Amino acid sequence: MYLEVVMMADNYFDEKKGMTSDFNEAKLQIFRLNNSWERYSTAIRNGNFLDNGGANWELDDIFGELSTDAEQLDVNKEENERYHHKLDKLNSLISSNRDNEVKLYKIMRTKEKILRRLQDESGKGSKRSSIGDDDDIDS
Repeated sequence: MYLEVVMMADNYFDEKKGMTSDFNEAKLQIFRLNNSWERYSTAIRNGNFLDNGGANWELDDIFGELSTDAEQLDVNKEENERYHHKLDKLNSLISSNRDNEVKLYKIMRTKEKILRRLQDESGKGSKRSSIGDDDDIDS
C-alpha cells in the first residue's frame, strides 16, 4: 500500500512538472505595475517629483519591473532607439533640471510615455484591436 501511494505521488508530480500555471509571475507583475502606475499618478498630481515616493521613484520602480523585457526588446534596435538609452538620457535631464518643476513635469510625462510603450510592447499593457476583431474578452 505504501509503495502504491509513493508511486501515485511520483506520477502526480511528474505530470505537474510539465504544466504551466495559469496564475503565474506575469499576472502578478501586471498587478504590481498597476499599483506603481497608481502611485505615480498620485505623486505627479501632488507635484511630488523627486522626493521619496515621488513620481520619478515610481517610474524607476516600473522600469525595474520591465527591465528584462526592455533588454529582450532592445536586442535588435539601434543604440539611440533602445529603452535603456532613452531612459538614461531622461534621467540625466531630470538631474540637470531638479530645480525647475515645469521642466521636471514635462520630462516625467515623457518618461511615462516611454515606459507605457515598453509595457505595451512587452505584452503587459493595453491591447489594441481593429474593427471587426473577433477576439471578444467576454466570450
